[in-house]
Amino acid sequence: MDTNTTRLMPPLRVRAGSAVFEIETLEEALAFATANPQPKGDQEGLIRRLQAADSTEEVIEASNAFQWWAESNAILVEPGLPD
Repeated sequence: MDTNTTRLMPPLRVRAGSAVFEIETLEEALAFATANPQPKGDQEGLIRRLQAADSTEEVIEASNAFQWWAESNAILVEPGLPD
């Protein structure tokens, strides 16, 4: 699958400590989720979903799951808010 089909819709900004990361692809979401375990949500399920996303529908579902996970753990940086 090429990079254009693994882009998150929309791209997200997430926080890890004092650092803010722009997450634009499923690969970046997978790397972030793997490196930054969080207490809320099914992290293992999220990682499996990000790894397995192949079709357009699966990419959308994985993107939504990542956004929900980030929101649940209060690490999502809302658009327009300062870092």
